[in-house]
Amino acid sequence: MSGIEWIAAVFGGALAVSLLGIVLLRRFWKRGPGFDSADGHRKVQQKPLLRIGGVVLYVVFVAGFIVAGSFGFPGASQLSIGFLIWGTVLFALGFIDDLFHVPAPVKLAVQVVVAVGAYSGGMRIELLSVPWGAGTIDLGAFGLFATILWFAAIPNLINLIDGLDGLAGGIGLFLSITLAILGYLGGNDPLMLLSVAMTGGLIGFLVFNLPPAKIYMGDGGAYLLGYYIAATSLVSSNKGSIFGALLVVVIGLGFPILDTLFSMTRRTLSGLPIMRPDARHLHHRLLTLGFSKRTIILVLYGIFAGLSLVGLAVYMIGGYVLPIVGMVLTVAVLGALGKFGMVRTAEEVKSRFRGLLRARKDVRYALLLSQIMEHDLDRVDSETVFWGRFRDVLGRFGIRIPRNFEGSALVASEELDDGIPRETVSIPLSEAWCWHLECPSHSDGVKRWERIVQCFVPVLMSGVSRWGQFPRCLGVVECGTTLNGHGAVPSGAEGLRVSVVSEF
Repeated sequence: MSGIEWIAAVFGGALAVSLLGIVLLRRFWKRGPGFDSADGHRKVQQKPLLRIGGVVLYVVFVAGFIVAGSFGFPGASQLSIGFLIWGTVLFALGFIDDLFHVPAPVKLAVQVVVAVGAYSGGMRIELLSVPWGAGTIDLGAFGLFATILWFAAIPNLINLIDGLDGLAGGIGLFLSITLAILGYLGGNDPLMLLSVAMTGGLIGFLVFNLPPAKIYMGDGGAYLLGYYIAATSLVSSNKGSIFGALLVVVIGLGFPILDTLFSMTRRTLSGLPIMRPDARHLHHRLLTLGFSKRTIILVLYGIFAGLSLVGLAVYMIGGYVLPIVGMVLTVAVLGALGKFGMVRTAEEVKSRFRGLLRARKDVRYALLLSQIMEHDLDRVDSETVFWGRFRDVLGRFGIRIPRNFEGSALVASEELDDGIPRETVSIPLSEAWCWHLECPSHSDGVKRWERIVQCFVPVLMSGVSRWGQFPRCLGVVECGTTLNGHGAVPSGAEGLRVSVVSEF
């Protein structure tokens, strides 16, 4: 067959395998572990969804590897059996985590082992070509560290930003197309065919993953996708001299890298665990501004496509244009931050930082109390006793439950008997339920209280999972319930008086 026929056959076969595999998974995997329920924190779907779509992507990955490495294409030896083995290990790690739970230290240890194995197998960052001139930089012993960082960072990055239907799959799709083009430009047919296979598989997956999603890729799919991106970008390099391929991937991942860096900085300053997932990424911010999931995905896909094209342009033209590209991207990022109400001036950045630091002690305290409540959940048999303790814990911060109910209508008071001014904080727990609390007014505004209240959302949802109902005694009511004198609380996450907001 000609080259075009091979590409069409691989793409069509991967697309068919992906579509058929997901249909079979959804039909026959009906019960047991492997389902994602709403947690009131990042996931607000109305019913549990299957989160093992990564199985189908793994089948496509293996099939693409076999095709790319078994038909005598030039460079096929670059796709060694180690390439497949380490990808399998990383996928298995995520898949087991999807079904049960793997402690974070164990996951990090396995990722380091995979990176060291890949390094030993020749997938390494060893020499860096100078982008603005001739010559290379020999990393020496630092090359092992750089390789470990690369193989640990990319899978975790894909996993961290997988918080919106179609987001991680879309990033993987555009990078697969980009890597296929890199394979073509570099004459690396195996890399090109494997990337074409992954492109077909991801398109089939996105048919079921675009909003409203019917299946998730889960940690298994995210880790596999991250490994594929990290490994193939090294395979596409020439004798360990890395610049173009890595640069294309870094630019293509520019948006999620910045988003993740902002999130990790915010968590560190807030006193939260750095890897703790939250609902404060940019796409969550856009949701609270009233954009639909489909609109957000289309906007983000446009950004991914543009960044991929920029990366390819830098690769083909050379590193001389890198300062210009960097300047343009910096201006674009700053403009976007101001456009979406994040930060506009250096003084505003300082103000946000000061607010985070002032709330740090309370956030750490709230996180500790929520962990104690998680243990109480295993020791308390009475629903009434547990929710009573929960209410007492909130009271330690001066947080009160709106005191009056009229039927199903919740009435918010402006001021309690103790004379302390209050403001209502509303948190969406799902598409149908919202949590309303009255918190003392503070100079930092409602954001301070939202950081504190969000620490208790996971334990609240754990209690809901155990007893099967939302606790109205804690101010949880159906979205749309009328607050007397304050209008109606809209359904879903849009339009809330207080919603999940990014700090930067």
